[in-house]
Amino acid sequence: MAEANNGKKAIKAGFGYTIGNFMIRGISFLLVMVFSRIMKSDQFGVYNIFLSYDSILYVVTGFALHSSVKSANLTFKKQIDQYISTMTLVYVFNFVLFNIIVTLFGRLFSELTELPVLAIYMLLFYSSGSALLTLYNERLSLDYNYKKFLTLSCINTVCSISLSLVLMYTVYSDNLSLGRIIGSSVTIAAIAVYILFAIYRKAKPKFNKEYLKFGFKYSLPIVPHGISQVLLSQFDRIMIENMISFSAAGIYSLAANLNLILNVICTSIETAWNTWFFEEMDAGHTKVVQKRAKQLTTVALIMTIGLMGISPEMMLILGGSEYAQGKYVAIPLIIDAFVIFIYDVVVSSEYYTKKTKYIMIGTMIAAAINVVTNYIFIKKFGFYAAAYTTLFSYLCYAGLHMFISHRLIKFHVIPMKSVLFYIVMLAVSAYIDLTFIDSIWIRYPVFAATIGVIGYFLYKELSADGIDVIGVIKSRFKK
Repeated sequence: MAEANNGKKAIKAGFGYTIGNFMIRGISFLLVMVFSRIMKSDQFGVYNIFLSYDSILYVVTGFALHSSVKSANLTFKKQIDQYISTMTLVYVFNFVLFNIIVTLFGRLFSELTELPVLAIYMLLFYSSGSALLTLYNERLSLDYNYKKFLTLSCINTVCSISLSLVLMYTVYSDNLSLGRIIGSSVTIAAIAVYILFAIYRKAKPKFNKEYLKFGFKYSLPIVPHGISQVLLSQFDRIMIENMISFSAAGIYSLAANLNLILNVICTSIETAWNTWFFEEMDAGHTKVVQKRAKQLTTVALIMTIGLMGISPEMMLILGGSEYAQGKYVAIPLIIDAFVIFIYDVVVSSEYYTKKTKYIMIGTMIAAAINVVTNYIFIKKFGFYAAAYTTLFSYLCYAGLHMFISHRLIKFHVIPMKSVLFYIVMLAVSAYIDLTFIDSIWIRYPVFAATIGVIGYFLYKELSADGIDVIGVIKSRFKK
């Protein structure tokens, strides 16, 4: 009975995170077309390169200490708030230290990144705010408290966009990318201050050697892993900017925005999945874990096939004719998000067994493959090649972690038959979408029929498990 209740709670939280994030990210996604029209492709490229560097600094700012929260909750019974409060001291210390470093070497960093010095300072605010928000979300997820996280995310999205637009039309009308950067950074920095007060209300920050030793031992191997993830997900844009132009990076980045929808699913379901996974593994419910993993991944498959089918039209809507070339890279970039989802589902086993060094090794190998193949093929075929070399790297990435996971827990989190089915369906769908990229009369009926059949069998399976899918979705929308 407890297992069933926990399973339903996790599924409801997953739906809640996903639907709520769709609403929040939906605002950002729709406004991409606004910013892509206000900003030229080179200005749009500058902002996205800023986000790429943030992805690197975000990992270093908090030493990936957020990854230790769920394990710390099991190790330090009823002390998790004290643990979180102690971890924030590391974030605050790093923020101060990095500001001193930028004050001393700001011009050098500006020359290396081709970003203005002010943007380098904003990078510190943005990355520190993002890191604290992630840490806080890890704490909230222990209680499946998705509503509070979604509230903060909604405030961040609306205020960031509003402030950015104000700055872009007033003070920074001659430097639109900088206005966008400042608007985003100031907003998330303000939210980070609120988060610190919220954490300290529950537990005052105190230096605790035992907590810090546990956190660093668990999380430090994740830092190279996190940086390697950035090399997988963002370094292609940095290489395009350096080897081709900011404009090419902007077109590529807009196409990559399409997988934002699937990334919402990844982060939303993963948040609820990880907590539930730890509970079920502790209880020895491996068959239930496999069943839920397969069902969640099938949901992601349906979304991926649908998004690939409409991607050429979405590119036209989002960016207009200036970004039209991006439709040829959108499909492999969308598949990237699905492969990341498989990784997110599988890698929970590595966190659960506390074998984080294996996470680092697997990701670093995939990142090295990505950098090398990008360097070789971008030179020969332009930015189009980056989408396919990155997809190849992600497939290696997921494959390595599936192998590592199986060695650690002695079973496949996602059954191998299901994985092979996903690969075949994606390969066939991608081939049809690319072959008939200019014909909606063929693409639309094919993807609609495909997701209709898969969706029907998934619905039947969930209903057989006693899960009222329609009821859950309706209740989340009402709330």
